[in-house]
Amino acid sequence: MIWQTAQVIQQTANTITIIFDTQGEPFSYKPGQFIQLTLTINGAPVTRSYSLSVVPGGHPAITVKRVPGGVMSNYILDHARQIRQWQVAGPHGTFTPTAVTYQARHVVLLAGGSGITPLYTIACSLLAEAPDTRITIIYASRSTDEIIFSKELDALQASYPQRLHVFHALSAATGVSAPGHLKGRLSKLVTRKLIQQAVTNPLDQVHYFICGPEGLMTMHQEMLTALQVAPDHIFMEWFTPGATSNDIVLPHETQEVLLHFFEQTNLLDVDAGQTILQAALDDRIPLPYSCRGGTCGICLAKLTSGQVTMRQNYALRPSDIADGMILLCQSYPLTADVTVVVGE
Repeated sequence: MIWQTAQVIQQTANTITIIFDTQGEPFSYKPGQFIQLTLTINGAPVTRSYSLSVVPGGHPAITVKRVPGGVMSNYILDHARQIRQWQVAGPHGTFTPTAVTYQARHVVLLAGGSGITPLYTIACSLLAEAPDTRITIIYASRSTDEIIFSKELDALQASYPQRLHVFHALSAATGVSAPGHLKGRLSKLVTRKLIQQAVTNPLDQVHYFICGPEGLMTMHQEMLTALQVAPDHIFMEWFTPGATSNDIVLPHETQEVLLHFFEQTNLLDVDAGQTILQAALDDRIPLPYSCRGGTCGICLAKLTSGQVTMRQNYALRPSDIADGMILLCQSYPLTADVTVVVGE
């Protein structure tokens, strides 16, 4: 898809929102999903994923924050107003409210930095479509100047004072006086107390959505696990992959994998230590992929026979894995009868 720039909005000193014009083409997505952008930077194509930061129904938009060493994000911040056309793919992602979420009595959204972008759309959707659901947002930023969607969050809270409670934890703030603003970094204890202050339901009956820096997300996940929150009540969106696990045992010999890709059927020789995705790409099979780190979920496939092991998984829920879904960029065949289906 080729989209055009409709508007560029300065959110903070280091963050902008780009509103797109789809040129009349319909584009449907769910709150929490993302798109892929491909730009030519220094003569080479670069592809990155960005969460859609407005609720479905209007012009799609993304919100991009400048990050140290970020090739795409820094290029976008520097040139967004000059870019007229964008190569777009998507939508992608499973970081979306389920039917059960819309029936939940309380939903807690735990954000850090630009991790607020998918959570903001989820909050807007739940407030508009789930009238019996209360929402708590706990958002970690460095200072008030770096709060993304600051005005929008204030407006939401004013519109839904009985159903929405927003806490801001400001790690570099010199003085905090506004209601709901806390000075200092979040910890497991502080986060738990904020949740207990806002939530009247049993904490293990609440749905939790988490997005932000890896360390913050891991801390929140550990805190919720200690509270005995069920894994299927915890939804996480990782912008970057974590450290690679060395705990799994990888196969030591070549395995054959039968790959069904739409109308094609291919027999792959997957070498020892090689993922199914890499073997397919080596055979010039154009499978969809992006991050190669187990975070985006674009290389999703269904395992219909055999056994594989996944090194990392930040995109699939326990129910997805139970249904046989795997990430090809992280999957290593363990048996000789592995069959996977892509694009069914």
